[in-house]
Amino acid sequence: MKTAIVTGAGGFIGRKLTESLAQKYVVYAIVYNEREKEGLPTSNDVIPVTGDLNNWEDLAEKFPKGQPFDLFYHLAWGGISSAAYKDMDIQENNITMSICAARLACRVGCQKFIFAGTNQEYLVSPSSIDGTICNASVYGICKKSARELCQVLLRDAMKFNATAFTNVFGPGDFSKRTANLFIGKLLRGEALDLIEGNHEYDWTFVDDAVAGLIAVGEKGINGKQYYIGSRKLPTFRQILTEVRNTICPDAELRFGKYTDNTYTDYSKFDLNALYDDTGFECGSDFKESILKTANWLQSQTPKNMVGGVTEYRVILLAAARKAVAA
Repeated sequence: MKTAIVTGAGGFIGRKLTESLAQKYVVYAIVYNEREKEGLPTSNDVIPVTGDLNNWEDLAEKFPKGQPFDLFYHLAWGGISSAAYKDMDIQENNITMSICAARLACRVGCQKFIFAGTNQEYLVSPSSIDGTICNASVYGICKKSARELCQVLLRDAMKFNATAFTNVFGPGDFSKRTANLFIGKLLRGEALDLIEGNHEYDWTFVDDAVAGLIAVGEKGINGKQYYIGSRKLPTFRQILTEVRNTICPDAELRFGKYTDNTYTDYSKFDLNALYDDTGFECGSDFKESILKTANWLQSQTPKNMVGGVTEYRVILLAAARKAVAA
């Protein structure tokens, strides 16, 4: 049976990827501690490996000697929201951790390394000094640096691919990232204060993100980075309008309330490459994906729920009825 290694297996995407891979791979799921280990899928084909990637030599001793590994997915990354998103110390450690992941992949004898990147590698804005367009995300530029360093380190050792996503959402995400915050507010019937929202943007359902990762691992052309998301990008305004119409059509969207001149330069991605090279494209119905996510959010206890929402069910059922009627 084929084998795969997943770092960050205790995270939102990592858990889903581990579960999907285990349908046809033996998956060595790297988690940082016992708490993360408890969240892993229960399967004879999921083998938890607990440890710190920064101590990659010790971690390597936990893998069977002489065992061939087909795929190595590097998803582990700390600080993707709130203040940590801009914390240079945290992000710098992520670069070091990624290099350690590459060294681990070499030590255990992997055939292919897949680095999970982000659209924010190309988040830009005009400089306040002279208007020159420049990178605008500490998190994004550190992701890009880590990706390029791993690719250089592994160029003679194994095949390499990278991916990029924008706003992966879905059931199982306990964070306070954009999708959860907006969906939570709309389920309470609140107005949203937003940017103007005319730039290209994307939301990617977690099932599509995971299926795309697997397609890249199995069929991606060596050396390429693949964008996993819409092949024809909507705008931020279009996405939020559809989310509002799906959950709470009466809620007010206050576009232009905030000023934000940052945007992703999607011209850096070939949006058709994943389909052209692997035959995969995202196929989840957006409205259904939003309702699944909202349904999951309302099922959580107030302690775990975004914003402490306690009255999701009535609002969600009404939204679902409207969606079916439409």
